[in-house]
Amino acid sequence: MRPDRLDHLIWAVANLEEGIDRLEALSGVRAAVGGRHPGFGTRNALAGLGPGLYLEILAPDPLQDRTGTLGALVEALPVPSLIGWCAQGRNLARLAAELPGAGLSSPGPVAMARTRPDGVHLAWTILGIAGHGFGALVPFLIDWRESPHPSLSAPAGLSLVDFTVTGPDAPRLEWTLAALGLTLRPRGGTAGLSAVIEGPRGRFALETVGGVPDRTFGL
Repeated sequence: MRPDRLDHLIWAVANLEEGIDRLEALSGVRAAVGGRHPGFGTRNALAGLGPGLYLEILAPDPLQDRTGTLGALVEALPVPSLIGWCAQGRNLARLAAELPGAGLSSPGPVAMARTRPDGVHLAWTILGIAGHGFGALVPFLIDWRESPHPSLSAPAGLSLVDFTVTGPDAPRLEWTLAALGLTLRPRGGTAGLSAVIEGPRGRFALETVGGVPDRTFGL
């Protein structure tokens, strides 16, 4: 089941070029290099999953100091892993102010930007969610503002067939997602994410390997 506002899935790899090659071998579609995330120690490549939805291949950026950054977390992964997801949001500052009423919290919206290889500058705002104890099973929210959505320029040919969030205390996790305006029924079990994707070479799955990060991205 796809949440109505699912924006993108994050597949983390230790080396971007190897991740692009691996996705192409699985799917028949070659992701396009996106850009760098200054201050986060990462860079990415993208492949479209349909209108308004894409897969992000996230990797350490060798040109940045990755000490204590998201890039260091990704670099430590022994194998590629589906480590997070993102949902679309609006009025993120207002939502951050309302979160305590649901027993949640956030440091507030964070502005981010990157420049595509073709020179197009993208600017967006993200909001990480804390106070729930589910780590990256809970998505961060994103507002692309005036920037074109990355799915419009990402290589096409893939589609999302199914997306599953699994975790302990699934009813409370479902309630947490609902507090963010997301309709998704998690499955009970060991914490993890799974996506079934269809491409020119058929269906394949990307899954969490080795556990989900203990924090929501964007924090």
